[in-house]
Amino acid sequence: MKYRCICCGLRNHKVIWNDKIRVGKNIFSKNKQKLIACNSCGLVSLKKKTKILEDSSIARNLYNNNNSIKEFIKFHYPREIKKIRFIEKYINFKNKKVLESNCGSGILINYLKKKSSYTAGLDNKLYENFIKKNGHSFYSSINDILTKKTKFDAILSLSELEHKINPILFLKNLKKILSSNGKLILRIPNYNNIYKFLLGYDFLKYDFRNSHNYYFSEKNLDIIFSKLNFKIIKKVGMNEYSFNHLLNYVKTKKRVDNKDVLNFLNKKRDYNLVSNIEKNMISTSLLYILKK
Repeated sequence: MKYRCICCGLRNHKVIWNDKIRVGKNIFSKNKQKLIACNSCGLVSLKKKTKILEDSSIARNLYNNNNSIKEFIKFHYPREIKKIRFIEKYINFKNKKVLESNCGSGILINYLKKKSSYTAGLDNKLYENFIKKNGHSFYSSINDILTKKTKFDAILSLSELEHKINPILFLKNLKKILSSNGKLILRIPNYNNIYKFLLGYDFLKYDFRNSHNYYFSEKNLDIIFSKLNFKIIKKVGMNEYSFNHLLNYVKTKKRVDNKDVLNFLNKKRDYNLVSNIEKNMISTSLLYILKK
């Protein structure tokens, strides 16, 4: 039986990758894995999807088996704060009831705590004591929220949709816990990004990984949100890396740590180029703000 696309419902796809994929930092699978792309909407996915990596505590330990919550904060804090400040250009969290789905250590809700009227985290129970200790409510499942009939004015789901084995059901459940005027904020990796366009295989061999079941782009996301009767309030490109980072990647043809990036351009020129990448929606990620 042929795979049916979760976006457009068609069974018309092609294999675009039959090679090893990344399973850790510069660690690759022993066996080849197939990725398929829908010929209609362009949605890319692992042919053999896995549910286990929906558990964030497992997914986050992919790159460091000794990862602790403190180590997670140390590594992710600058990146997450950069994201939330970008998001604040488009949404005001003042006096809002906020849920951070896939919250981990709760970096975002810690940042928003003083602005929001109520903050809560949703994740594996591993993080429960840590989240509660910082003054937030905690939920270990969406069903728990649905049972308590709790509604939120703003739900943050960053870097999460691509891990789900059933993204449609996940989005439907998030919609149920939105207040009548609530906003769902999604940060989603963009398959059709400038790195892929410029580097092709040299980028994809690092980007394709066992923790991502799906690789979304603007076209298929627009279709999915329309089918689920979401209204798109805002849709913008969100590039996590500098243009200098891109130039270093092009030069070396491999992943580059920010600390090793050589600066070919000054900050102003770099900023302008990144802004153009975001405006043309070829950024590394896409930011969507949705409402019912």
